[in-house]
Amino acid sequence: MTGMEKLLKTASLKLGMSPESLMGALEKGDMNSILANMNPSDKQKIKSVLENGTAMEKLMLNPQAAAMMKQMGKK
Repeated sequence: MTGMEKLLKTASLKLGMSPESLMGALEKGDMNSILANMNPSDKQKIKSVLENGTAMEKLMLNPQAAAMMKQMGKK
């Protein structure tokens, strides 16, 4: 199992969706289905990062986040 598969499995368990559904939503950019099952506190944290250009830029400069985005682009 690759690191990306492990990450998808872990994230999907926390989000209450299958790894395939999560990957499909990520590929489509469908954040609503990803956020739907999150608890309100976590949902607000994610939304605030996505809406804050500086925070989003900082996140994308993280090597692990960049690697994950690159890997998702290959699928």
